[in-house]
Amino acid sequence: MTHNLGRVVADGRSVTQTSGIDLVPTAGPVGPARFVILHFDNVNLTGGAKLTVDLGYGQDVFAAGSGATFWSRPADPAAGPIRIRIVGGTGSARVREYGVGEPSITSGHAPGTSQGSQSNPDVFLHTNPYQEPIYETRLECNEGFAWRNAACSLAPAVPDAVKDRVKAATGIIVEVHDGHVSSCTGTLIGADLFLTARHCLTDPSHEDLRSASVTFDYHANCDGTRPGGHATRFFKVLAEVASGSPPTGSDPPVSTDWVVLRLDAAPGALPAPLTMRGAALMDGETIFTMHHPNGAAKKTQAGVHDGGAISGFDYAGGSSGSSLFDVNGQVIGGPLAQGAGCSVSYAPIASVIAGLTAPPALPTPVDVMVVFDRSGSMSSSAPPIGRSKLDEAKDAAALFVQLVREGGGDRLGLVTYSSTPNLDTPPTAVATAKPALVGPAPFTTGTIGTISAGGTTSIGAGLESAQLALAGGPTDNAILLLTDGLQNTAPMVEEVEPALGATRINAIGFGSDADIDGALLNRLAQDHGGLFTRAVDGLALRKFFGLAFGNIFESGALSDPDFLLPAAKAQSDPHSFDVCGEQRITVVLGWDDPTTPLQAWVRTPSGKVVGGKRIQPVRGRSWLFWRIALPYESERDGTWQCVVERVPTGGEFPPPPTDVRYFFLVVCSGGPKLTPLMRRRRVYTGDVVDPMLGLHYPDRTTPHGADVTLTIDAPGVALGELVAQAKLSAPVISGDAVDPFHATLQAIAKSAGGTLPVAPSTFTVPLFDDGTHGDGAMEPDGIFNNPLKDLTKAEGTYHFHAVATYGDQCRASREAHWSIHVEPGIDPGKTSVVFEPVGDYGVLVVTPRDAHGNRIGPGRGHIFDVSPLPGIEIRGKVEDRGDGSYEIPVTWDESVAPAPGVVVQQPERDPVIVQVPGGKPPSGDCTEAAEDLLDCLGLTNQDVKRVRVKKVELEVDLDHGDCGC
Repeated sequence: MTHNLGRVVADGRSVTQTSGIDLVPTAGPVGPARFVILHFDNVNLTGGAKLTVDLGYGQDVFAAGSGATFWSRPADPAAGPIRIRIVGGTGSARVREYGVGEPSITSGHAPGTSQGSQSNPDVFLHTNPYQEPIYETRLECNEGFAWRNAACSLAPAVPDAVKDRVKAATGIIVEVHDGHVSSCTGTLIGADLFLTARHCLTDPSHEDLRSASVTFDYHANCDGTRPGGHATRFFKVLAEVASGSPPTGSDPPVSTDWVVLRLDAAPGALPAPLTMRGAALMDGETIFTMHHPNGAAKKTQAGVHDGGAISGFDYAGGSSGSSLFDVNGQVIGGPLAQGAGCSVSYAPIASVIAGLTAPPALPTPVDVMVVFDRSGSMSSSAPPIGRSKLDEAKDAAALFVQLVREGGGDRLGLVTYSSTPNLDTPPTAVATAKPALVGPAPFTTGTIGTISAGGTTSIGAGLESAQLALAGGPTDNAILLLTDGLQNTAPMVEEVEPALGATRINAIGFGSDADIDGALLNRLAQDHGGLFTRAVDGLALRKFFGLAFGNIFESGALSDPDFLLPAAKAQSDPHSFDVCGEQRITVVLGWDDPTTPLQAWVRTPSGKVVGGKRIQPVRGRSWLFWRIALPYESERDGTWQCVVERVPTGGEFPPPPTDVRYFFLVVCSGGPKLTPLMRRRRVYTGDVVDPMLGLHYPDRTTPHGADVTLTIDAPGVALGELVAQAKLSAPVISGDAVDPFHATLQAIAKSAGGTLPVAPSTFTVPLFDDGTHGDGAMEPDGIFNNPLKDLTKAEGTYHFHAVATYGDQCRASREAHWSIHVEPGIDPGKTSVVFEPVGDYGVLVVTPRDAHGNRIGPGRGHIFDVSPLPGIEIRGKVEDRGDGSYEIPVTWDESVAPAPGVVVQQPERDPVIVQVPGGKPPSGDCTEAAEDLLDCLGLTNQDVKRVRVKKVELEVDLDHGDCGC
């Protein structure tokens, strides 16, 4: 029941200390702009420089500590042009976009119908009297709506003093969400705490929250006129304090549909907060409402509770988040979550009270489906030792299955897929699922052990089957997706993704960028609250499956290094890790070759060896783990050690030892969790990357003394450039089909010894929680960031490894791994465009390049669309020339367009214009001259169809005695 109040307008202008902006928003199709919310990015303020925005009722002032991107409070456009300036020093910033609150008609619905309205979000009361919207009717309980302006008396049912106190504490929250401006209602319940509905703020990246502001002043007199001396002031939303459920991108159930926000306000600037009543609502009680339906000026209505559902009141979109009040002005229900007809549901206020005062509840059970690729490409060999991808994946899946604890109510299931999916095991209690899926030790049998490879790849079919299996289970469920290839069989991921809802998806790509669609897996994981990682070999695959267990079921990992045990050594040096307050640790060891098994010893801080009858490791074919409840023999905090050694093999004459690669991973339960917060579906070359991380305990508090570093593996050569240099190969059409672009990459990798020659580099940067690095609040809040402005120089997959250390009395750590795939962003300044006349039309030859000059390469026509500029007509489809250039047949009206060109659009990216530089290209009919040239070359009687001048090398000897030549 949030409500759409207007557009988001792309801008792109920059402001500097010498060049300000006076922004005047244009009127919308229905009416003028009522308020404007500005979004700045690429902010660089040095020294004492400040960016100021005149709001019409005050001024927003941003300094270097405000970060590289931020949103303003709503500005009043009726006060004159919105002045944007940089003062007090040097700096620059871009107005990326702005949201416009304006009268709007619901798309596809006539105003005054069930779903249709014409809003009027006149928060500054420009018109006098206030012009009422044409309301939607889906929640109209009383004909013509029985609500009244909030200034109207509800006496004798509700004393005026009580109603006025509630009116003062009820506000409208406006934000930018899903490409439009929207609104909800909320209530001040603390000195700076604002209660509204979770479904009003659902973006997992919190961008909607960062754009949000609240005002309590949007109300008219009883007769609709403007109150004398009226002034509307907005207060910025600073942070989320508590909630019934996290933002997932979808609406939560009623019971958890609440969130408490902290507002940025000076002491005394906000109205008096209301109290929340813990006692239940009784039959016959007088109750009343206060809300902003369809983004209108504040309304109120009184009634009597009849003992059933809350009914008899009128609401509309925008009423969401409002509270229900008793005759004493206490919050008795709220926030408003959903409704139909005359009946609505409020989130229970007791849950809000408990959420603000009580520790978090125990974790709810989770249903997890492993979605396993069994396509034909899984039969190919994988690094590091040449085992099949399928065997490596079976070992990894068996490790994950065995790691899941029994007795917690969790359930496991399995879907395998190739051309078609197969629901091998529906969600089943862990104790029952384990033997069915992997059999007894060493866990190489069961359903997973019998998987065979063959067929094509339909990732969408596997996901669809898993989601159907999860239906009807707990609301907290997850999918662990494994794929080694490219989808080539319907249904595609894009077709089934809308049905995946709030299911968390962790996606693991097995192979290089030549084998997988990293961009697709990245978007899939980001859209569904999970992480994308890419495993280049079987050892990394096992490690990432172990990390997935920690991310889904536990508090993550506190250590996960990789090592080499040289052939000359039987035992490793001790590996150390610190424990500080954790309730349980799971130490996982994995090695590359099953024929060179390893074992390990875990020692407590005092040197005791973990083991004996109490704890025995669980051992698979290429991994083992210990699960250690803490404290262990009265020990917990301090430095623990793990020593790895070879298991003797070969009897009397063992083979000579070889180098063994291995990892040891420590997954923990209890304590804080390090969570990647990057939630961008697409990242393009040239984009700034915010590698934001949250380090929080379950109650959202932050460890003391935290430091975070981030190590990044980045490609140095773009995938498109590799393919352009190699020329496009034919597609693989037999078996597990591969498109031409990836077929070329696979051929390049094969010729380079099995690895793509992308010249990777590794570097480490610190992350900060100081309010000056795009990390949010000015005070430490557990959010760490450091915008990486020069990272995305080449298309490909980038790997991130974050390490957080924290603690005062004892130090501990958390680690996190994730990947992003950077797509090539077409840059108009680097893209070359040539116009070739052909009879009465011509051909635009476009060679798309990114901001760093890398070609996107051939075989990429599907990643961009073109549309004509004024004066240009596109006469056919875009043709791929196979060398990184694309031709577009066009006609060109020189009287309209100074130069031929087109608009290039990529998904979720601003369109760019590419055109022939320097205006009109050379013209003239070269046909006759070309025929003369062919005659000169001995190619007589040739009819010339088209002339392309690609290269000219001219040597002229002049027969002229006077020039001295």
